[in-house]
Amino acid sequence: MSDPQQPDSRVFDVASAADTITAIASELGREDLARRLSIAAARVRRPATIVCVVGEFKQGKSSLINALLGQKICPVDDDIATSAITLIRYGSETQVEVRRRTDDGVVVENIELSMLADWVSERGNPDNVRGVERVDISLPNPLLADGLAIVDTPGMGGLGAGHAASTLAFLPFADGLIFVSDASAEVSQPEAEFLERAAELCPNVMFALTKTDLYPAWRHIVELDTAHDLAATAERPILPVSSMLHGTDEDPSDEGFVAMSGIPTLAEALQRWIVGPAKLVAAERAAGEAIGVLDQLDQQVRTELGVLTDPGSLDDVVSRLADATSHLELLRGPGSRWSILVADQMADLSNGTSHQFRRAMRNVSSTIEESIELLKSSEDWDELARRLQTDVADAVADVFVGVERGAQTTRDAVIDLIGEESSEAWGLSSQRERVELATMWKDKGIDPMSHRGGQRLGSALVGLRGAQSGIVMFGMMSRFLPVGTAALMMSNPVTIGIGAAFAGMQLADARKRKIALRRQQARSNVRQYLDEVQFAIGNELSEAMRDVQRNIRDEFTQRISELMRTYSETAQQAQRAAKDGGEAARDRIATLQPLLARVVEARSTFAELLAT
Repeated sequence: MSDPQQPDSRVFDVASAADTITAIASELGREDLARRLSIAAARVRRPATIVCVVGEFKQGKSSLINALLGQKICPVDDDIATSAITLIRYGSETQVEVRRRTDDGVVVENIELSMLADWVSERGNPDNVRGVERVDISLPNPLLADGLAIVDTPGMGGLGAGHAASTLAFLPFADGLIFVSDASAEVSQPEAEFLERAAELCPNVMFALTKTDLYPAWRHIVELDTAHDLAATAERPILPVSSMLHGTDEDPSDEGFVAMSGIPTLAEALQRWIVGPAKLVAAERAAGEAIGVLDQLDQQVRTELGVLTDPGSLDDVVSRLADATSHLELLRGPGSRWSILVADQMADLSNGTSHQFRRAMRNVSSTIEESIELLKSSEDWDELARRLQTDVADAVADVFVGVERGAQTTRDAVIDLIGEESSEAWGLSSQRERVELATMWKDKGIDPMSHRGGQRLGSALVGLRGAQSGIVMFGMMSRFLPVGTAALMMSNPVTIGIGAAFAGMQLADARKRKIALRRQQARSNVRQYLDEVQFAIGNELSEAMRDVQRNIRDEFTQRISELMRTYSETAQQAQRAAKDGGEAARDRIATLQPLLARVVEARSTFAELLAT
């Protein structure tokens, strides 16, 4: 088993270097570039890192979260079961927002923390009659100060369809997962299958064995679970914990019990395995962002120094910069080649992804139709419903990952085209942060995903996961989690309507007429479900394409505007330097040379990070 990896020291080097370049940009009067870098540096120091805590009912998920936070946040009781997604993140003040869906749309309400159980528990909100999509909690908690956000999920009851599948759907966009199973017994087959799927979709999977204070044989359970050689735990140890021994600030334990609880070890592993890597991803993205800024600052300072040391070059420099500015003005126009390229590629991507999704839905429908012909019992339907949901989720996930890939391909094509048209197009780098899927599905989402999708997503998940977009991505997913899941899955006739029909007919299974009625009911509801999914996802795809095109257009327009400002201000500085001459020129040289040295040093730091 491997030890947790220490956060890479390069993260801190990048943040420090970004601060240095921000200061240089400010000294040169480039507040636009300074602002861009300061945002990147802030992301390095405090990347949004989202971790889901999942498991079956009554395994101690909410208690574990309370112990980690050292606060009683999530409701815990013998007769309380979490029924709604709860997102807990850092905030300067404690605030609780309930997002729920009504006939008039999504409503956001602020409540007191003491009222949380009335909204997120099965006892306070049975069958989610209030339509809660999720609850957002902000806390001034030190564990969350680094950008960590923890998601408390409803119990998954057998880890079959519904919540388990919905959680799997979210994992490609999360940074980590804590799987919770108590020490009363070794992991069940559904739990093992879930972990295998989860590990393919989200490599940062941790296994917490809870309630070790209640079960003296917990060490034997650890041995049994480890012997399963689960994909999620093969490279990392199972972490035994006791939330009861740890306690919270409101109900503290002594230091000896806290150490025995295993919670400090879990918190440390969480930082090393999940938060640390997220910071490294943010650092790599910030380095790419900084390279573009440095290119502009370097050229601006060198050009001015060149004129100061060789006044005779002024006319040539000003002429060259004026030509470059004029050329960029053409690039910025709506009829530019790169703008047309974006429109064409987005149209092709939209047509391609729509066709891909329709074809996938036809394949799902055909496969399910064949299975329905063999459908006899309610148990058969349960398995078929799970397969239907995971197959649909595979298709949905694939199509949106395809959108991300297509967006990045378009960005790279634009960079190449602008590079061809403008050899001095400083600052346009494919190392910049990828298009955020958060802009695609705001307050929307996708449904479950199976392990089959894990192999197909491949490296594209790196661009989707984490550091910058995890929390907003959770907001996208919430529409189908769990209220939308209830609409499209759990309360959809696919699961409940047919299930009720099966239950009512259970005593007459042997009769062919009843079986035929079941199959007819199944076909009807499957078609209804697939129609609803295609309609919803079709709308999401259209919105996604518009957002991606708008984001790419705005991004490159902004970069071109930055370049134009660089050229313009460089020309002005060169003319001013030539005009002043004498002692003023010497003073300016003395100011610029150290700035250039700092730029060169910082660029070396960023280049080293990107090369490793």
